[in-house]
Amino acid sequence: MHLLSRHIARVSTLTVALVAVTACGGESSTPPSGGGTGSGGTGSAPPPPPPRPPFVGYTVSGTTSGLVGQGLVLKLYGLNYVRPQSLGQLPISSNGHFDFTTNIGTNGPNASVAGSFYPATFHYGVVIGLQPNSPTQRCVVSDSYWDFTITANVTDVGVVCGEFSYSTNTADNAISGFSVDAYTGALVSVGPPVAAGRSPYALVSSGDKQHLYVANTNSNDVSAFAVDRSSGELTTVPGSPFAAGTRPRALALFRSTLFVANAGSDNLSVYRVDQKSGVPTPWSPASYATGTGPSVMAIEPGNATFGGFTPILYIANAGSNDISAFWLLGAHGPEQALESVVGSPFRSGSSVTSLAFGAAAGGRVLYAANANGVDATISGFSIDPNTAALTSLPGFPFPLPSCNYIATDQTSTYLYATAGTNVLGYSIDRQTGALSPLPGFPVAVGANADSIGIDPTNQFLYVRNGSAGTVIGLELNAATGELTPMPGSPFAVGKSADFFATF
Repeated sequence: MHLLSRHIARVSTLTVALVAVTACGGESSTPPSGGGTGSGGTGSAPPPPPPRPPFVGYTVSGTTSGLVGQGLVLKLYGLNYVRPQSLGQLPISSNGHFDFTTNIGTNGPNASVAGSFYPATFHYGVVIGLQPNSPTQRCVVSDSYWDFTITANVTDVGVVCGEFSYSTNTADNAISGFSVDAYTGALVSVGPPVAAGRSPYALVSSGDKQHLYVANTNSNDVSAFAVDRSSGELTTVPGSPFAAGTRPRALALFRSTLFVANAGSDNLSVYRVDQKSGVPTPWSPASYATGTGPSVMAIEPGNATFGGFTPILYIANAGSNDISAFWLLGAHGPEQALESVVGSPFRSGSSVTSLAFGAAAGGRVLYAANANGVDATISGFSIDPNTAALTSLPGFPFPLPSCNYIATDQTSTYLYATAGTNVLGYSIDRQTGALSPLPGFPVAVGANADSIGIDPTNQFLYVRNGSAGTVIGLELNAATGELTPMPGSPFAVGKSADFFATF
């Protein structure tokens, strides 16, 4: 529903006005325009209104893949109203083809506004009504169908329920792909590694899991891949790789806007991504200045409290030890603009390796991992709901014996950090954002714990061990924050396992 609200905030409702015109006779003998003979004459009946164009109806259908759980429901909405109008819902119980039974289109009767009809520019959306359970899954709909107009039958709505993980391997300039078992979290290879550019590092997926982008640090470009909805296999997008700045180090993607942080040229490259083909095209302007050595990015997607749904991009600059912040003014529409947050950049700790969001006092907080040897800390900042400015939270920086990376769970309830061969766990205070150690931690993982990531369903946590080329899997108890070993772990993911993420 969130994406529908964003759309509605930008679209005006259709208003139909009926104007009645009457003519009265008088002393004048001038006939009315209808052809009468004056006040005493007999006027002709007004001509009937032109017939309404016939209803043009179309069907909406598509394909579901990766569904294992029960209870998935899709919803079809009309988007031109203050409140979205539900046009139909469809329970899905298996993979394969589906059809909505409701025909949609133009010139159909509009039940929300008496006497009016759907215009040709009416917008529709397909969304997830209920996510599946037993096991829990997080299905997504093709980005191109969260907001669309219709001029023909729609046949290619994609609903993807399967999870996939990918690892970049600089040792052989390749990407390894894995499917994620929905019950256990175990990783299963989807096929041989796929070639990328030189020294691939960061990677990011589109929200609908249809495309994957990889930053190639030494070839100064970005590789783009199409993702098979069923298997997770990668196919190179035509025209890939695409030029970036010098030493691209971090990626972020919001809707159809791709951001690339270039650590060597101290700037941010911005692209508009074609949702069908996956091809990124540079914005105009195509780059924005950052601090020195931008290396980590995170996007606060925005909500009713934060800037009227405007997302915010935060970039940690390793060379200048600060965080740049931008409003993403063009993220929801055709306009292309970033606006620096007043006061940006904001001072941070040194050697920031990761950023993570939490929730406190009805707002949002930002955490930064400062991996500065024996002086490792976690910085905590409150995010001003009106200005997006960062202010250090009381009790921070939070000292740690060492810290390589941090991540928060999908509910912003827990924060996890890697330190040496261990994973540390903390609860996040909902009022202050303070961190408190969880019982049962640290959890030993028996290897160098580098980066850390949590899957979209909030059930599995993965720890990367780059030197061994493996990933350690742990099961996450969302009620307590507890971590337990995953059967089959560790999983071999490549020669170097430089970056690992699950989508």
